[in-house]
This record gives sequence, structure tokens and C-alpha cells, in this order.
Amino acid sequence: MSYDARETSIAGGAPVEFYEFTRGSAAPQRYTSADGDIVLSGNTYVARTLRRGRIEASAERARNALQISCERTFPIAEMFRVAPPSDVIGVVVKRQHRDDVDVAVIWTGRVLNCAFNGLEAVLSCEPVTSSMKRPGLRRLYQRGCPHVLYGPGCGLNRASVSTLTTVTAISGLVLSVAALDAYPFAGGFVEWEVEPGVFERRFIGSFSSLNLTLTQPFQGIPIGAAVTVSPGCDHTMATCDGTYANVPNFGGFPFIPIKNPFAGTPVY
Repeated sequence: MSYDARETSIAGGAPVEFYEFTRGSAAPQRYTSADGDIVLSGNTYVARTLRRGRIEASAERARNALQISCERTFPIAEMFRVAPPSDVIGVVVKRQHRDDVDVAVIWTGRVLNCAFNGLEAVLSCEPVTSSMKRPGLRRLYQRGCPHVLYGPGCGLNRASVSTLTTVTAISGLVLSVAALDAYPFAGGFVEWEVEPGVFERRFIGSFSSLNLTLTQPFQGIPIGAAVTVSPGCDHTMATCDGTYANVPNFGGFPFIPIKNPFAGTPVY
């Protein structure tokens, strides 16, 4: 019997759901809401206490969200205990009926946040279609460069200006490192590889000598850990040219006339 036939049958269905979470290039974490571990397509889905909300298809973005209830100690919930992870946590929900070979993907998206309530945690997820609501043309007639630093428009190679160093001290939001190159690091970020393929990043609010003031601290980073420090940019032509020698890719309009011809001045 096909998946659709069992799904719409009155008494022939025996649904089992599978949850696959991905982060960066690390191996996916796979779980099932069944009462025991299940092997699907050669992958083992570990049984955990999981319960999801209703899946809707609507023109209203908020109604397309999905909530997944789990144990407070669920590995995905643990990622949000102190601060949200830097990488996107993708989630795919699959559904299958017992003793059937057909598997249907019923929801795809990402985990936005996690709320803790007693012994339970609730993962708030948004669908993958939410990316279609992002603004399209964002460039304006402005003095500053609109390109994202190290992005396609900027074209600056992050590896060529980043510093690979080690942590020497931690005090609240201040992270001290062993060495830094001569770049403006305010507005940049520090990257720490938690495990192979999984990175945590923290933005740099300000810096002084070898001390970086982060917007929020790293969770569990040890002294001596290897980190990559990438400098920032104030998106001015002077910094683009003098610091990074990247002025051919500068996306702003630095020579916009300052004087307003409509301000009432008789001589423009």
C-alpha cells in the first residue's frame, strides 16, 4: 500500500516521524519520536521524546512556523542554553508508516530559538520558504559601501587578512589573544572550531592591543584554544583603499555632492 493510501485510510495508518538536524558540515543528528531506534535508508534514528505542533500551509509567514517540544536535555536544545549557535541549524521532518517503504518529507526549515520551561524545551522553527521573503535589491545611492564584508560583491579574501592565533586570557566579554596583525578588528569576528565542521563566531565590538571585546562570550572555550580573528570594515572608501587595497570593488558613491540644490541657496 502506498504512503498516500495509508495516510488517508481510516484505520490502516501507523505513522512514525523522523527528525534530522544539520549544522555546518558536521554529521547530521537523527532522531525519531517512535518508542525505539529505527534504521532508515542505512541511517539510525535515535528514539527521543519529541512532539511537534500542527503543520500549516498559509500565506501568513507566522502560521507556517513549527514548534517541536522535547526534553530539556535534548542535544539541539542544549545548543541554545547560553546563546544561539552561530551556524544555521537545519531541520527536516520525515514521516513513514510502519512496514512501509515510502517516506515523505513533510516539513523543511531551520531552528530559530529555544524556550525552556521546566523539564521541557520548545524549539521554534521557521520554514525554508521564509528565505523567499528577503528583500531583493538593497543597493542605494549612498557614500558608504553596501557590500557585505568578504561577500561576493566585496571580493576580499578573508583568509588573506585573518589572523590564526590562540587564546591567552578570558575576562567576561574580553578575549585576549597571543598575536594580531595590523588591521581594524572592530566590526570583525572571532571564529572557534568547536568540533570538526562546527564553528562558533562572535562579533568584535572593540579592541585594544591584543584584547578583543566581544558582543557575547564564547561558551566553554579553553585557554590555549586556536581561534581565527577576522578584521572588520567601516565601509568607507578610505579603509577599502588604504587598509585592504580593494577599492576597485568599492560599492559606494563617495563623490556625491554634499550641497543640496533644493535647500534655497541662491548659488549652487
